[in-house]
Amino acid sequence: MGKEADVFDALNPKGERIAGKFHRLGRISFRQTKRKRAYTTKQASWLYQSRLAAEKEYKALELLYPCGVAVPKPIAHSRHVLVMGMIEGAELANWSKIPRAERVLREILRNIRRAFLKAGVVHADLSEYNVILKPDRHILIIDWPQYITREHPNAQEILARDIQNILQYFKRKHMLNVNVKEALAYVTEKGKMPT
Repeated sequence: MGKEADVFDALNPKGERIAGKFHRLGRISFRQTKRKRAYTTKQASWLYQSRLAAEKEYKALELLYPCGVAVPKPIAHSRHVLVMGMIEGAELANWSKIPRAERVLREILRNIRRAFLKAGVVHADLSEYNVILKPDRHILIIDWPQYITREHPNAQEILARDIQNILQYFKRKHMLNVNVKEALAYVTEKGKMPT
């Protein structure tokens, strides 16, 4: 359960495990969504806002997944529900120590780059709460309803903020000090992977 959605472990008709995400913007604890979300209107009900969020997140996954970005596989959406591939693991924020943290950070930066260059997408809300470390120690980036495209007038600033959020987490929790400008240059294909 999160502040914007509840995610359930589910089974498809073939008996395969999938995830069902029920968006619930504004219903319980997130009353500021009308002000903070560009895709909502002032008089929108929580269900309508949630439906728009599910549609937008599904569209993001449809753009990202074929480009090889580490995101859940989009399966379907209806009303305020998004159905996607199984999400196994824990948010980075829940790990007290990440084995080989530098490798995990590099994988995150590679995926941010792939999302930006191949899919033309910026997460716009990236933090340690939106990156899952799976049991195989690879990552999955989740929660895309706030994404923007590379053509957005503030895309560079928002991309830099996403990168800074991730780098601050790794500096604070895992003592990895990576320069934000170098990481941004790598993600935008203007530099090499920072060390």
